[in-house]
Amino acid sequence: MDKQILEVVDSVSMEKGVDKEIIFEALEEAISSATKKLTDDEADISVKIDRDTGGYRTFRNWTIVAEEDFVDKIFEITEKDISDHIVEEGLATKEIENIDFGRISAQAAKQVIIQKVREAERSKITEKYESLVGQVISGQVKRINRDFLLLEIEEDLNAQIPRDQIIPGEIFKLNDKVRAVIKEIITTPRGPQIILSRTDDRLVVELFTQEVPEISEGTIEIKAIARDPGYRSKIAVKTYDGRIDPVGACVGMRGSRVQAVSNEIGNERIDIFIHSDNPAEFVVNCLAPVKIYSIMVDERTSTLVLEVEEENQAQIIGKNGQNLRLMTHMIGWSFQVLNKEQFKEYQDSSLVEKYEQVASRLELSDKEKEQLVAVEMETLEKIVDASPENLEKIFKTTKRTTEVTEKANELLLQDAFNEDFNDPTMEKDLVNLRGITNDVLSALSQNNIKSLEEFAEMSVPELMDISDKITEKEASALIMEARKPWFN
Repeated sequence: MDKQILEVVDSVSMEKGVDKEIIFEALEEAISSATKKLTDDEADISVKIDRDTGGYRTFRNWTIVAEEDFVDKIFEITEKDISDHIVEEGLATKEIENIDFGRISAQAAKQVIIQKVREAERSKITEKYESLVGQVISGQVKRINRDFLLLEIEEDLNAQIPRDQIIPGEIFKLNDKVRAVIKEIITTPRGPQIILSRTDDRLVVELFTQEVPEISEGTIEIKAIARDPGYRSKIAVKTYDGRIDPVGACVGMRGSRVQAVSNEIGNERIDIFIHSDNPAEFVVNCLAPVKIYSIMVDERTSTLVLEVEEENQAQIIGKNGQNLRLMTHMIGWSFQVLNKEQFKEYQDSSLVEKYEQVASRLELSDKEKEQLVAVEMETLEKIVDASPENLEKIFKTTKRTTEVTEKANELLLQDAFNEDFNDPTMEKDLVNLRGITNDVLSALSQNNIKSLEEFAEMSVPELMDISDKITEKEASALIMEARKPWFN
């Protein structure tokens, strides 16, 4: 028996590529299970196999309890009964006789070993392919049904492409060769399942990496990608080597490289352009050769407003808004595409909004606001940079000019402090509250206080409790500032 155990371990380990220790553990569990069936099915049995000789010993285990707590003789033992037992950490262990394996015991042991080996094989698959997520692999179509496409990617190893991960319009036949990107590894009752995708953005990235040596070498970098699978992809590329044309390298001689990728993904149209960190420049590159006359950048709403010829509006928007969707996905900004007349109207309304905002923040009268409009001072920066003489023409007195200038400087400083704070759910009135800092805003955000009204209802001790970087005097001043609208 001892020799047979070692032979089983060696053969199974070599055949299945499973670590010997896993086979030993499976055998120990198998022998333990068979022993239970032949002795007491409920007993706690453990087996220890000698890794060198193949010999094994069988043990029965009990939990040590006080005599008054003793209720179950199968699992428990009292201290007076453990004289001939091995005692360790509240457990009593006694060696028992090894069982003689019959046909039934051997069959039970075999089932346990098979199960353990399968689990080990599945674990190996998971480990191998989890490190390959995002990479392209090839497989042969073995089964087609309503829900997925089954590919054989290795001998006796399959992967699935769900229907929603197949490019629209694609039709496959049995034994077709298919390339797809590994999307994820999911756990199912039958073990790990490899999920592939042909609609994932990473498929296009990986195909270009394989097709364009400059990308695989790191000379050219794909900075952004947006895709409408089966119809259009937009790719932004960049290089730090001035001698290389990144767009030309990706397109290839007579379009050979981009065409090879397009053929692989159902003749999907691919637009390639230069990446830029500047959103406006990014858009110009993305939409070339369409001429864009003007761009307004609204950082407050993360919107780019484009002025184009009327006949180019539909082209830029694309069928069913495809172009705008892809650009929004790539840049993270929303878009408005306007003709010259619409753009002029937008500019006027935007200016009005800017004047209203500046006047509100500086608490100007209607007459003072009208004067600002007359001299085209629609920002705090323009007011601060203006000469005292010009400002006095607006605000009439030196005292009032000084008041407005000081407040404008204070607001600009506050804006600079709040520049890095980002919580889109927090109301602007609270973010722009006079005297408030990033530290206080962050503390309020963490405590789900998102509106000026909610903040105004706080007490000084409550504010000091959530923000340890504010004094009692500062807390009182901030809350009183927030309560000003109550008295207007």
